[in-house]
Amino acid sequence: MKMKEQLTVARDSLVTALTHPEKPISIGLDLDGVIDEAAPFFAVLTASWPGDVFVITYRDDRDKVVADLGRFGIKYTDVILVNSFEEKAKVIERLAIDVYIDDQPEVLMHLPQGVTVLMMRNGGNYDDAEKKWLFSATTGRLI
Repeated sequence: MKMKEQLTVARDSLVTALTHPEKPISIGLDLDGVIDEAAPFFAVLTASWPGDVFVITYRDDRDKVVADLGRFGIKYTDVILVNSFEEKAKVIERLAIDVYIDDQPEVLMHLPQGVTVLMMRNGGNYDDAEKKWLFSATTGRLI
């Protein structure tokens, strides 16, 4: 499938998902390595997202998180602070979050099968010089 066709399919799928009649799609976002990497994009996305927006972050200072989200212009339903990657997955499952974006495969590997997973590319998980994703033996395998 050519790139233009892939984009059309992706657009149509997103429109269908966002206008789902039974329940608006909820989204979960990581802060560090995701929102802060593309704040203008996430400001627009969260401002127009029809369902709940949960910010789930591995931090311990809620006031700083709220201040950072305000500075980035992020609209959100709730902020959840966690103490481990596994705890993020438990929160996502408990809240029945439909789509989750993070930059750490160590988090994504724990998510339930039904969650749509998107991984943000950044210097911590991608080598620009070699044009390769960075994974550990725990989070990936060569094919």
